[in-house]
Amino acid sequence: MPVPGRFTECDLENLTPLCMPWQEANGLLQPAFSRDAALLSLELASTAYDMDTALWEKAGWHDFSYQVDNTLLTGPNVNREGESMMNGVMSGYYHQLAKMRLKRQNPISQLRGTLRQREGSDTCKAVVMLHPLLGGQYLVAIGFMGTGKRVYDWISNFRVGRAEHMHAGFLQLTKQFEANCGAIQFPETARKLGMEKLTLSDILLECHRPGSRFRIWMAGHSQGGAIMQLFAYLAIQKGLLRQNILGYSFASPSVVYDHPRCELSAFPLYHIINADDVFPRTGAFYHIGRCRVFYPDKTMRQRCYGSVYEKEAFRDLLAITRNVTDSRGAFLTVLAVLTALQDVSQDEAMAALNGLIGSLIPEKILSAVSGRSDDLLRVLIQKVKQGYLLASQQEEPPEQALLLLSRRIAGLLNAHGTMAFSRSFLSALALPHKLRGSIGGSALASYQYIVTERFGELRAKTWCAPASRMENGVRTHEKRRPEHLHSRMSQEINRRARRKNPHRRIV
Repeated sequence: MPVPGRFTECDLENLTPLCMPWQEANGLLQPAFSRDAALLSLELASTAYDMDTALWEKAGWHDFSYQVDNTLLTGPNVNREGESMMNGVMSGYYHQLAKMRLKRQNPISQLRGTLRQREGSDTCKAVVMLHPLLGGQYLVAIGFMGTGKRVYDWISNFRVGRAEHMHAGFLQLTKQFEANCGAIQFPETARKLGMEKLTLSDILLECHRPGSRFRIWMAGHSQGGAIMQLFAYLAIQKGLLRQNILGYSFASPSVVYDHPRCELSAFPLYHIINADDVFPRTGAFYHIGRCRVFYPDKTMRQRCYGSVYEKEAFRDLLAITRNVTDSRGAFLTVLAVLTALQDVSQDEAMAALNGLIGSLIPEKILSAVSGRSDDLLRVLIQKVKQGYLLASQQEEPPEQALLLLSRRIAGLLNAHGTMAFSRSFLSALALPHKLRGSIGGSALASYQYIVTERFGELRAKTWCAPASRMENGVRTHEKRRPEHLHSRMSQEINRRARRKNPHRRIV
C-alpha cells in the first residue's frame, strides 16, 4: 500500500528512483537526474523542518535520530526499543522534544543561543533514518534543515569568511554534524545484522569500499543544502566512494571559495534552483555538484507568489534582488536599504525595521529600542559593513555603487511607503525561496511547484560568483571559469571501475 508524502504525494516506500544505475555523460559516470528522486528529496528536506517522521515510519523507515542544535536524540529510547508501553511513551517524548527545540524561543533563550554562537555555530539540525533495500542492502537518509526562525539561526550564514577554502559558517555546522556521526545509532538494524552497535560512522566507513551494504541519500533546503554539499565533499575526500552517496538540494547557496584539485561537478549532488531566488547566488563562489535552474515565467509567479505578484512594490523589489549576483551584492543591497532608512522619520524607520527584522528579533527587544532608530541603524550598518569586508576579503563597499543603489531604494520608499516597502522586500526574498506550501492548501511554494509541475523545464547551468583579485594594489573582478569536465579524481574512479569490469556500470 503506497504511503504518499505530505507535499508531493510521492510514495515514501518506493525507493527505486534513488537506486537507479548510473549513466554515462561526457565520458563521466553520474547518477540520473530524476523527478521521482527530486520528489522524495523534497519530502525529506521538508521533514527536517518539523521532524514529523510518522509517515516515514508507516512507510517502513526506522532507526530515527534527531539533531537540533547541540542536542542529539538517538538510540534505543528514541526508537521504541522493546515492546513495553513505557518504551513507546519515552519514544514519543523524545520525538516531541525534538519538535519543541525547533520552535521559536523566548527572549532569554534567544539571548543565550546568540551568545553561544560567539565561538562558533552549533545550530545544525538534521533527521536521520534507515530503510532496508532488496538484496540485503540499506538506504540511510539524512535530511538537513535550512535556516530556522530564531535570530541566532542566521549567524552561521553571515560567517562568510574562508576556512579551509570553504564558507566558514557552513563548514562549522557541517563539522558539528560530523562530530555526532559516531553517536548516531541504528539499533534495530544492528540487531538484525547481529552487531552490538551500529553508528553512522560505521556506515560511512563501510561506504569506502565497493559492494557496501549501505548507501547514503541526503537532501536539504537553503542552509541545509549547503551542509549537505560540504558533508558529501569531506566524506568523499576521506575515501567514501561517490557511487555510495546521492544528494538533492533546493535553493542551496554555494560553499567553496577556491577550486580544489578535483572536479566539483563529478560529485553526485544536484541543486535545484529558482532563478528568482537570491540565496543560491550567495555564500561562497562554487556549488559542489550540478545546478539545475528553473527560469520563472508569469504563470509560475502568479501561481507561487499569488496576489503579491500583482503589486508594483513587489515587482520593483524582486527586480532589486534579481540583480544580486553574490554575497558582496547581497550585503551591498542591505547596506543601501539601511542607508536610505536614515533619511526617513524615526517612526517610519522603526516601522520599516520592525517589518524587516521583527520576525527574527523578539518584540520585547525591538520595543526596548523604540524611538531610537538612529542608534539601531548605526549598529546594523556597522554589522553589514563587517559582513561585506569578510565577503570581499577586506575590500571597502564601493561608494558610487552604494550611492546609486541607496538613491534607488529611497525612490522606492518614497513611492510605496515604508510599510509596503518592507513587506514587499521580505516577500521578494521569501516567496522565491519557499520550499513547500501548507498541507491541504491550494497554493504551491516555488520549489514544490517546480518539482511537481515544471521539472522538465529545469536547465543545466554552471554558476559561480564573480571572483576578485589584486593587481598592482587594485582589486579587479572577473567571472570565474566553469570547471573542466574531467578531473583526476573522477577519471581515476571510472578508470578503476572499467578495468575491473568493462561492462559494469557503477551503481
